Amino acid sequence: MATPLPVPPLDQPDTRTREVTDALNPSFLALVGWDWDLRVVFFPKSHPVLGMPDCRIEGCAKATTVDKPLCLGCHRRWKDSGLPIEDFVTLPRTEHFRAVGHVPCLVPGCERPRKTVRAGLCNAHHGQREGLGIPVEEYMRLPQARPLASFGVCQVVACYFQRQGPVNPYCRAHYARLRNARLDGTLNQDEATWQRTTAAVAVNREASMRGLPDRLVAELLYFLQVRTAGGSKTVDHQLRRVCDRLRAAGTPCLETLSDAGLAEQLVGLGGYGPALLGGARTAVRRLGLTPETERHKDIWELSAFGHRGRLFFTRIHQRPLREAMKIWAGDVLPKRRGKQARNSVQVVVNAVGVLSESLRLQREDGGHTPALLGRPDIVDFCNRAAFLADSGSFSAYRRVHIIRDVRQVLTRFRTLGLTRAGEVLEGLPADFMLDQEDVPDEPEDGEAGRDLPDEVMRQLCANLDLLEESSNREVRVATELVIDTGRRPEEICELGWDCLARDPDGSLILVYDNFKGHRQGRRLPIGKATAAVITAQQERVRQRYPDRPVSELRLLPRRAANPDGRKPIADLSEPHRAWVNALPEFLVPVVVETDGRPMTVKLPFDKARIFPYAYRHTYAQRHADASVAPDVLQALMDHRQMSTTEGYYRVGQERKREAVDRVTALQFDRHGNRVWRKVQGLLDSEHVRRAIGEVATAYGVCLEPSNVAAGGHACPLRFRCIGCNHFRTDVSYLPDLERYLADLLRSRERLMSAFEADDWARSEAVPSEEEIRRVRRLITRVKADLDDLTPEDRAQIEDAVTVVRRGRTVMLGLPKVRQPLLDIRPWSAG
Repeated sequence: MATPLPVPPLDQPDTRTREVTDALNPSFLALVGWDWDLRVVFFPKSHPVLGMPDCRIEGCAKATTVDKPLCLGCHRRWKDSGLPIEDFVTLPRTEHFRAVGHVPCLVPGCERPRKTVRAGLCNAHHGQREGLGIPVEEYMRLPQARPLASFGVCQVVACYFQRQGPVNPYCRAHYARLRNARLDGTLNQDEATWQRTTAAVAVNREASMRGLPDRLVAELLYFLQVRTAGGSKTVDHQLRRVCDRLRAAGTPCLETLSDAGLAEQLVGLGGYGPALLGGARTAVRRLGLTPETERHKDIWELSAFGHRGRLFFTRIHQRPLREAMKIWAGDVLPKRRGKQARNSVQVVVNAVGVLSESLRLQREDGGHTPALLGRPDIVDFCNRAAFLADSGSFSAYRRVHIIRDVRQVLTRFRTLGLTRAGEVLEGLPADFMLDQEDVPDEPEDGEAGRDLPDEVMRQLCANLDLLEESSNREVRVATELVIDTGRRPEEICELGWDCLARDPDGSLILVYDNFKGHRQGRRLPIGKATAAVITAQQERVRQRYPDRPVSELRLLPRRAANPDGRKPIADLSEPHRAWVNALPEFLVPVVVETDGRPMTVKLPFDKARIFPYAYRHTYAQRHADASVAPDVLQALMDHRQMSTTEGYYRVGQERKREAVDRVTALQFDRHGNRVWRKVQGLLDSEHVRRAIGEVATAYGVCLEPSNVAAGGHACPLRFRCIGCNHFRTDVSYLPDLERYLADLLRSRERLMSAFEADDWARSEAVPSEEEIRRVRRLITRVKADLDDLTPEDRAQIEDAVTVVRRGRTVMLGLPKVRQPLLDIRPWSAG
């Protein structure tokens, strides 16, 4: 290999070519043995990304990638043999190893290539040796074995091999190619064109860039440098084929390669084509970008702003409005963090695009003059948004957010001063503004797309092994952690290796970053089963990257382009969707009416509702069903506002009414007598009472009007509900009654034995035997009624209890520390 030159000897390079070559790192050029005269990339044997070590078969000098033990040919033979690889590598290879490339003559200093690899000598020396009839070793000692000058380089522009003789203008390989093409009639071009466009000879660990324009060579080298720095592997034959395609197409530079031209060149390249050819175009396009250069474009490369992807303003037709949105985007991008920064900004830009389309269609001037806009245009926009939502162009939910986003942007335009004299929206009237009243009410959320039923969760958790088989271990672990912890998928994907910690009391803690809320180092209590999943994954990562500091590792490192373990898996959506779609139908019990009677049947569950973020809703719902206090659940979900948490476990009115109907039929008073409801009017009044005429107690509800009006703080009996005529309880409070009884018994035992106190003080503090007896009687009565039900009715009552408990957000009772439900896997319920 020749010593690489730090500056290429280019003839009058253009500005862009010089800019690209200046971005090339001399150390990288040395790594690939680059010589600007030779123009051949040599892949090193030992390198974490470009490394191509020798095949493990003895005597085979073919290269293989760092993660595979055999070259392509030996790999095929191993697959055909059916032997374990440890046994196969010990077998001797009987067939001849074919040597490809330029092998010089054995005579020291001779510049001519060998006649054949076995001959060892060039044509001239080989002829002399045969005429003398002596072995090569003896011939090498004769005076005739003197070095000879080269006949020159092969006339194929991509080739750097030596010509075979003074008349033949080609190396041996290209001469054979040309001859064969003429014989079989496949030479469909003149010889000069063939010399310019034909591929170089495929040589082990080499890729020739000869015959490509200077700028294209510099661009490909720069891309290879960027790709290597990013940890993505590149193999010699992949780069060779890309260079051959570009050479045959006569591509002057990647900038001239249109989308159509790129698609044409990708045909037949396989899966690596877009990664190499498309990636090269992207890398070169991003070279030299700055926020100042991008602000004036209609399509922004967000790498200039520290984000991923591209931001499109092309849907905004009016130039003043488009320029204003660019200023808005430049102002908001530094405030965005995480992988979804581009998406969140693009959604708002697209919302303004809906406003722009409305102006274009409904104004004679197309809305291009800001000073002529006004309130009628806002009304037209709102009407068009309603029409598009009604016609199915987008959802009612999207309509609300489009109008809300446009309202915020129009307000922000004014705070940014864009309506002042000399600015892009000069003269924009004050009435071109959306009021709060213009934003429609958000549609009532149903149950679809929220939490997943227990039956679905059981089937998903039982098939996690199939997820690992269809994708990889990291995706399976990430899915388990999302299910167990209820964190957002991106928060789990980005976990550091050292994400498992302990509180001072020894309890297990998950340390994660809340990217959406811009809060780092968040701490979530987790169970032992979840910690075991994390610990096992930590061990696997440590074995894979034994030399890297754990502070730099990810818990879930991606498999590709990640030699140092710093890059996490990108996304769960695609492998998760493929896994869910491959599973059998999910059957869940649903109550239907048959011949006037309610029946429970099992119907298929919509797989579209099963996605990674649904596990977060399921996590919240299970804690709500377990009566976790709303403020505790808010902390567990890491929400700033309670209203956000409430959105994760709201109950639809229809389901709530049906549940109240069922549970009310099993309601009891303080004596354990059933309060039977037979008249529908009484049931209707029960719905009203639940809405405005009751207040929750520790194990039931209070119907006393003054206490209800005071929110439960005007009770003259100090929560001695079991002796009050206004107290009601039902089957949905059975867990609370049992907990209350356990608290009473524990308190009695503790006060009777653990404290030294006067008798009168002890008797006042100890729970009365009558209260304990009445609570026991209530529990027995409720359970007896449940035992009298048929299995089908009991299942319906249990579903109704779940819905009723789900809707509770107020809990009045004696102060106590409530622990969150840590283990939410449905199969672990005792």
